[in-house]
Amino acid sequence: MDITVPGICKLTFCMGAHGLQWKAGTTEIERVSCQARLLGVKPGWSVSMINGVPIMDSQTCWTELLRCKKSGQKYGVHFRKDETSIRADQAKAEADRARKMKAMEDQRLRAEAEKKIREDAEKKRADEMAAKKQEYWDKQNAGGVAADVPEEGEAPPAEGVAA
Repeated sequence: MDITVPGICKLTFCMGAHGLQWKAGTTEIERVSCQARLLGVKPGWSVSMINGVPIMDSQTCWTELLRCKKSGQKYGVHFRKDETSIRADQAKAEADRARKMKAMEDQRLRAEAEKKIREDAEKKRADEMAAKKQEYWDKQNAGGVAADVPEEGEAPPAEGVAA
């Protein structure tokens, strides 16, 4: 289904039964079956153009449909939708737009949450590493200083004297 303007719809039919039945003297669709039903044509729509030929009455519509059907090739039919179909299409488009906006917002929030979690984990990892380094240096400095400085009451060993 190719919607270019609200209320106008171009559908491509193949050779064979088109499935369109319209009210006598007009181009307003009364019943749909076969291809028309499968393509989504609704009763109340009007045929406005068939394969580039403007349609003004039911006789022209019938003639063009027969010619296109017998040609054995695909042909395009333009429809004017009724007011109910136009409103339904607009409501569907608005719902799709709202759904897409909500999905984009959810994705943005999820990305922000993941970024915050990643930053917190990196900060925690860096803090733990800094704490381990500090603990290591404190042990090294405390152990090194204690080994170099004799306790009170002990005399430093004499050089050259074996203990």
